[in-house]
Amino acid sequence: MKSQAPGIVSNSKDEAVNTNDQLAHCILLVNDDHDFLEMIAAQFKRHGFQNLVIAHDGEEALQKLVQEHVDLIVSDINMPYIDGFQLCRILKSGEFHGCENIPIILVSATYRDVVAEQLARDVGASAYLQAPYDEHRLFELVVTCLDPESERHHLWQKLHSQGSILVLDDDDDILKLVKAVLQEESWSVTTSNDPEFAKEMLLQNEYQILFLDVQMPKVSGQEMLQWVKEQVPNIVVIMMTAHGKEELVIDLIRAGADDYVKKPLAIKELTFLCQKAIKRYNIHRIHEQFRDKINRLKEIKEYLDNLIENSQDAIFSVDRNGRVIVWNTGAEQIYGWRASEVIGKPIDQFVDPPNHDRTSQDVLMTIEKDGFLTEKEIYRRKKDGTIFPVTATYSSIVNSQGEVIGLSVVEKDISMSKRLEKELIKTEKLRVITQLAVTANDQINTPLGVILGYSQFLKQKLSDLSPEDEQYLDIIMSQVNKIKDIMNQLRQLSEPMVKDYAIEGVTMLDLNQSKESGKPAETSTEQSPLKDVLKIVESESDDI
Repeated sequence: MKSQAPGIVSNSKDEAVNTNDQLAHCILLVNDDHDFLEMIAAQFKRHGFQNLVIAHDGEEALQKLVQEHVDLIVSDINMPYIDGFQLCRILKSGEFHGCENIPIILVSATYRDVVAEQLARDVGASAYLQAPYDEHRLFELVVTCLDPESERHHLWQKLHSQGSILVLDDDDDILKLVKAVLQEESWSVTTSNDPEFAKEMLLQNEYQILFLDVQMPKVSGQEMLQWVKEQVPNIVVIMMTAHGKEELVIDLIRAGADDYVKKPLAIKELTFLCQKAIKRYNIHRIHEQFRDKINRLKEIKEYLDNLIENSQDAIFSVDRNGRVIVWNTGAEQIYGWRASEVIGKPIDQFVDPPNHDRTSQDVLMTIEKDGFLTEKEIYRRKKDGTIFPVTATYSSIVNSQGEVIGLSVVEKDISMSKRLEKELIKTEKLRVITQLAVTANDQINTPLGVILGYSQFLKQKLSDLSPEDEQYLDIIMSQVNKIKDIMNQLRQLSEPMVKDYAIEGVTMLDLNQSKESGKPAETSTEQSPLKDVLKIVESESDDI
């Protein structure tokens, strides 16, 4: 194994980077995303670049350029104040003296189409990279931009060319002619007389244009064309033929060729064909990227539609005039109004109970200040007139200009929760009563026993009692027994049976059954004080 020279660290499997040179280079990193800045700064440090200057937007970058001598700029495109395109244009205009020759690599996750790539080229960027990017690719560009005369000189030429072209022909003279003519016009040109080598190059590199000879000894042009259209369908294929018969041309176009040129080749025609081909390539790319964006938007829309429609809560939205735009299935089930009945009409006339003094316009004015509003309990009206409680969350709907254009509402019916709350309160009150009954039973039964015992003693011992006096003693004993009966009922209630109400796993006390018998507790008279207690508790709970 060969030893490395001092100051050299391995950058990849097949590449070594001179850290001494890199320590001398000053790199300006510009991005408004703090996490992205940290990530890319760490990547630069791993590759030996320690002299890093950080800016969070285009304005700050211009200030740093006044203070620091910078060798390379790596900038995001989508930034506040001054974006990456504007920053590049300002620096290349010469307004900032000494900055017009600084190479700039534009990186963007937002702009991911060929238009952005062309615009980056037009404003003078040295390279354009879509994020997420391959780290090795980034630092290949970095090293090339810092040292254009290195062994990567071909890459520098490619970055500043009009496009990349591959020419496949078995005639070496044709290959030399095409390469010389097109390189003179700033095209990056690769030539080959071997179809298999050409296939490898097409799979490993991104070419925009392929010049393909129709007649070759190893494989026909038609067979090669079929392979190209299957493996690299976006490339523009220009067929070269010495036999410009109409039937052949039609067959080639049907097979997927984009254009053709007759031999011997004319210099002006080659240049014209390349200009036309690169436009066609860009149109293909734009169409493909536009189609991908449409498909992604459709997927997002379907996901959001399913999310809204499958929600059990009422979800609806209104415009600035309070007219319904969206009314989901949950809203139909809760309110009883079908979407076809409410969409396009004022929301207030469907959900507000009588004498409700707040309108959707009032809510809109409130959320314009704070962006959202949450109400723990508000009453609504169903289609059948039922008034019921809901929790409501209101959020503003904002357009791309930051203007509030409506509001979205999510409401949850809490009627069941309110009923459960009342039952729990009723149970708690009766629990307190039964606890008092246990204490009272112990404290009252003893004196009641004394009263009953003495009453019976008096009735037995006093023989001269008048019938009226005996009646009084019987009344005393009867009332004592009645009190004891009530106390026994309260004691039974202190050990109630548990009834499962099957409401979200909550169990509550069944105050109508005793633990001893499992039957409804009975009272001795219709005017039982126990019944009065239960009625009072129920009436107070209903008033909550």
